[in-house]
Amino acid sequence: MVKQTPRNKYILLAKILRGVIPLTYLLLLIEFFDELNYGIGNAALPAIRADLGLSYVQIGLLLGLPGIINAVIEPVLMLLGDTRYRKQIILAGGIVIALSLVAIATTQSFPVVLLAMVIGYPASGAFVSLSQATLMDLNPGREPQMMARWTVSGSVANLVGPLILAVGFALGFGWRWAFYAMAVLCVILVGFTWLKQFPINLDTESSPQSSIQVKKLLAGFLDAMRNPNLMRWLILLQFSDLLLDVLTGYLPLYFTDVTGMSVAQASLMMSVLMLAGLVSNIMLIPMLEKFQGRNVVRISACMTGLLYVAWLVTPWLWAKIGLIILIRLVSLGWYEVLQGEAFATIPGRSGTVMATNSIMGLLGGGISFFIGWIAAQAGLPAAMWLLLAGPICLVLFVPKPGPAVSVS
Repeated sequence: MVKQTPRNKYILLAKILRGVIPLTYLLLLIEFFDELNYGIGNAALPAIRADLGLSYVQIGLLLGLPGIINAVIEPVLMLLGDTRYRKQIILAGGIVIALSLVAIATTQSFPVVLLAMVIGYPASGAFVSLSQATLMDLNPGREPQMMARWTVSGSVANLVGPLILAVGFALGFGWRWAFYAMAVLCVILVGFTWLKQFPINLDTESSPQSSIQVKKLLAGFLDAMRNPNLMRWLILLQFSDLLLDVLTGYLPLYFTDVTGMSVAQASLMMSVLMLAGLVSNIMLIPMLEKFQGRNVVRISACMTGLLYVAWLVTPWLWAKIGLIILIRLVSLGWYEVLQGEAFATIPGRSGTVMATNSIMGLLGGGISFFIGWIAAQAGLPAAMWLLLAGPICLVLFVPKPGPAVSVS
């Protein structure tokens, strides 16, 4: 009989915990955490602004500057993600996210919040984006379908986040406790990730020395930047975000500042929108099995653009509520199809795709800041018109499926 030493007990416990959550589900849980964090952060923004006395320009900095700085840092992390160090980078990213959440929860200063978000963006790239890249590597040839499942996981979190925050506000807890709770959840996920064995990129697996060849990584990155097919999908991805994450970021402020909702009412409204998004994402999974993803995006963008114009011009609150819910329902497949097409452009190099996408964050971050600046100059309702560029670009520039436009 083998004596159960403390070391043996530790190994047994590690094996048990390692098998509790399969790697695919753990990766989807990381996306759940990321969107839970995002949903809570957006819903809490009006309360944070009131607590810290922030202006629209400062809000624009919070939503735009981290993305601009991230475009310099994250590509390096994503390129390293195509090496044997992917797991270590993911773990480090999770730890930094937890620290940034604690910093936001404890501060009374705008510069500290801004700094926490600046370091949180590349940390999220390391923790979340490389987890997404790993999921794509595990499922070659089914990138859009797996992206749909990834998005469903995030949509569930987007639904739950604002609802949890609304309950907290109703109970008088404020917003800071939610950031503490997210930090604890992040640490738990880091612990489970540490126990997992990660697949290595096929190139690095067959030739381990290539994982440290910086010249090869940079050459692949430069090739990706010169790939017109990849750049098309990544630029369109940034414009699609205008009526996805960018709209979600500004909606709580719109509801409180323009329509007169309370912070708790705005949080509940965001939960309703997240529920609509979840329904939309669930519908997308079987839809992508039957229809071409590009056609889904083109038709969806046309419908969404028309509905968004109606939402902007209608003066009635009940109409705005109904239209924004409908917009969330019909704007389906944008992120999943565009990101999936990007991964499929250069298969087996998911980290390089994410690195190139990070550079495109300069465009997205600049647009987010510009919207905040316009809101400060002309008012938020005027600035919201700029988001219409998203569906317009998708209608005009997403190619029709067919051999003539197939990616290599």
